[in-house]
Amino acid sequence: MKVAEIGVNELEGFLKELLAKNVVDCLMLPFRVGKTVTYMLIRDPEKMGSPVLFVPVFGISAANIAKGWTIEQKMGIVAKPCEIRAAIELIKLEQISPESVLLISVDCAGAYNLKDYAEHTDEIGDVLDASKVDDLRKKGVELRTACQICDKRLAEYGDIGIARVDSDKVQIVALSQKGEDAISAIELAVEDKDVSREGERAKIAEEAKKRESEIARISSVEELDDVLASCILCKNCRDMCPVCYCKVCFFEQPLGDVKGGDLLNLAELRGVLRVPSPVQMFYHLTRLYHVCTTCVGCGACEDACPSEIPLTKIYPMVAAKVQEMFDYEPGKSVEEPLPLTTYKEEEYEEYLR
Repeated sequence: MKVAEIGVNELEGFLKELLAKNVVDCLMLPFRVGKTVTYMLIRDPEKMGSPVLFVPVFGISAANIAKGWTIEQKMGIVAKPCEIRAAIELIKLEQISPESVLLISVDCAGAYNLKDYAEHTDEIGDVLDASKVDDLRKKGVELRTACQICDKRLAEYGDIGIARVDSDKVQIVALSQKGEDAISAIELAVEDKDVSREGERAKIAEEAKKRESEIARISSVEELDDVLASCILCKNCRDMCPVCYCKVCFFEQPLGDVKGGDLLNLAELRGVLRVPSPVQMFYHLTRLYHVCTTCVGCGACEDACPSEIPLTKIYPMVAAKVQEMFDYEPGKSVEEPLPLTTYKEEEYEEYLR
């Protein structure tokens, strides 16, 4: 594995070189704008400024922004592991061209939603540490639930990983041939070595499993109905989900979104009709079916919900069970085939017995 160790203060130079040496045509990077953080698309390396690569906030997924990037120009995407994993799933779903992106993941210590970050920007800062998390928790400000139960926070996905060694140094790790070629093109001093992060990975997994066990599960249809009772069918969860990509959603078509005179037709058939039609559960179950194999557990759906429905209890948790059944990890590799699209003679037998 090709690895280069550089100072944190050299990261900006590394990214500028990707543009200057034409490794990529543009870079999508997170920047602080006032009390919030947003992605910006950089073409001119001299106008880059200072990106906040490790900032502990989650807004719109970088993968959602890159969705539909199938042009010839190559974009470098620098983002959290869940966002890079979602981009990999979109490549497999043919929503992003694999030749048109260089995927660069950065270590993530967890993130706050945009609202909490805006209200506590100075306390949270651009890099998270344990003491900040504890202090904010005492004030009732928690990391996003999706982040608390995430066990894939290390920069081990995509073409290049940017792993924090300590507060002053990072490792630039080539994770694919494309990543290795990119590092070689900017002439970084690299060495061949095995980067083992088993200890960190085990610790993160243990913490995530402990937190997940503390979350009350939905164990019946009645409980699910209660959880979804405040859903107003705004479909924000669908729009913010990075791996939900249908060009025409069923719930924007007449059969899925009954309006106008069709309501009267249904009322005549049934005698009485509740309006708007109670399709909340149908909507969420349909969406869950669509994304259960590709869901990366980023929690964008829950962040987007104006009714504050705990959608992390539904989408990531159910998806994890489905992915376990198919022995599939979304976003792990572009080469790994999607479940339900590849026939395997012996597949699923243990669950059918």
